Amino acid sequence: MSAFAPRVHDHWFPIALSERVSAMPSRVILFGEPRVVTRIGGDVSVLEDRCAHRGVPLSRGRLAHGALECPYHGWRFGADGRCVHMAGAPAGKPLSDVRVPALHVREHDGVVWVNNRADGALPDRVLAMAPGARRFLWQSLWRAPIVDVLENFLDPLHTHTIHPGLVRRDDRRVSARAVLDVTGDGVRVDYTGNETQSGLLFKLFESRRTVERAWLSSLAVAQLEYRYASGWAAFITLHCAPETATTTHVFATLHVEGRFAPAWLVKRLVWPFLRCVATQDQRVLEMQQVARADFPARRELVSPLDLVRPYVERAWAGEALAPAHREIALEL
Repeated sequence: MSAFAPRVHDHWFPIALSERVSAMPSRVILFGEPRVVTRIGGDVSVLEDRCAHRGVPLSRGRLAHGALECPYHGWRFGADGRCVHMAGAPAGKPLSDVRVPALHVREHDGVVWVNNRADGALPDRVLAMAPGARRFLWQSLWRAPIVDVLENFLDPLHTHTIHPGLVRRDDRRVSARAVLDVTGDGVRVDYTGNETQSGLLFKLFESRRTVERAWLSSLAVAQLEYRYASGWAAFITLHCAPETATTTHVFATLHVEGRFAPAWLVKRLVWPFLRCVATQDQRVLEMQQVARADFPARRELVSPLDLVRPYVERAWAGEALAPAHREIALEL
């Protein structure tokens, strides 16, 4: 039985980087189920990693004659999962209606997205990004549940202690206000009173902000949006998918609009700092999971300052988010 509510499977989730998908089959775990990812005829195909005949992993097979061939008996399956060749069957004999379950697939802005049960639009914040504005794309696997990964990214109050001096400094907090609204396909939080930031990242690469905004878009996307008085904007986005109930695929992007920032320069100057931030977050989340295993009966406190957490939990419990508006004061 799946550890996730049935409704969450109706959403789009990232499964691979486009540049890493080739004719060579690869295995990816999504929602605890193995999938085989390959390129057939130029298009990405994502199938259940199990031959319908004898259950051998198709990811151990190969691409042959424009189809994915099982390594055991040589049965071949097309991009839609339909069996197109049964080795040993007489020529011209109609094939039985044998299929391997296939996911809906879309490629967008360097990421392969899949949907288990329904076709439809990708998350709003994915479609809002201009592909030409992307400056880097990164992939990792974190040993933490997806709810914790999403909350961590959208939570500004841990940055003083987990990223001291890099993102914020605890001795330079300022009075700020957060306004949350359930809007579009998720949640938006606008922060005011924090036009400048005390960490090194802001001093090196940013200027006075006019907008600081956090988004939860659908179930898979968390985004930080920054707009500046000088007219440019930056968007740091996590596209997340559950490998299992306790591990999460993380795909990160940075988009920059209205400012000269070639990808090679961003990779050389900015990415080392952002990678350090990501590593620090990954480390504390994985530490959290170890501690939870030590105290399995303990319940964790959700305070009024944990503005986004309740909505992430409800969405991943399969609940539809009702319209909501909340405002809190906090020290950033």
